[in-house]
Amino acid sequence: VRMDFHWASIEKEKGQYDFSAYDGLIAALKPHGIRVLLILDYTNKHYDNDLPPHTDEGRAAFARWAEASVRRYKGNGILWEMWNEPNIKQFWKPAPNPGDYSKLAIAVGQTIRRAAPKEAYIGPATSRLDMPFLEACFKAGLLKYWTAVSVHPYRSTDPESTAEEYAKLRELMVR
Repeated sequence: VRMDFHWASIEKEKGQYDFSAYDGLIAALKPHGIRVLLILDYTNKHYDNDLPPHTDEGRAAFARWAEASVRRYKGNGILWEMWNEPNIKQFWKPAPNPGDYSKLAIAVGQTIRRAAPKEAYIGPATSRLDMPFLEACFKAGLLKYWTAVSVHPYRSTDPESTAEEYAKLRELMVR
C-alpha cells in the first residue's frame, strides 16, 4: 500500500505529533503481510509559510518529524519515500527546486540513518524519468542515503518504452 504520510496531519501543533490516524492502518495491514510505502510529504503551516521546507528551520522540523515517524514504526517493513513528484510544481511550490529538495532529503536521510539505519529510505519519486532533476539529486549525494531510487514513468506509449530510459537512469546512478 502506497500512501501519503502527511506532515501537517501529524504535527498539528508545533513540536507535537499525533500518529493515531496511521496506527490503525499499520496495525490492520501487518497480520496480512501487506507492506506499506509511506510518503514523507508536503507542507506544514507552522514552517516556511506552508511551502515545502526550504529554510534551515523548516528542514530541521521536517527531519525531526521524519525521525519521530521512523522511530515509531521501525521494524514494520515500511518503505519510507521522500516526497511525491518534487520535480513538478503541483507538489513543490512555487516551482521545483532540486537544490532545496536535495537539502531536505539529505537532512531526512541523515536522520533516518542515525535513528533507524535498517529502515528502507527511497526517493525522489519523480514524475517521469526527469534526468536533469535526478542527476541534481545524485550529485548532491542522495545515493548515499537512499536504499533505492523511485520514479513514476508516466507515458502515453507502451510501458516497454521505459527500458531505454531505465538503462540511462542506471548509467547515471553508476556515474
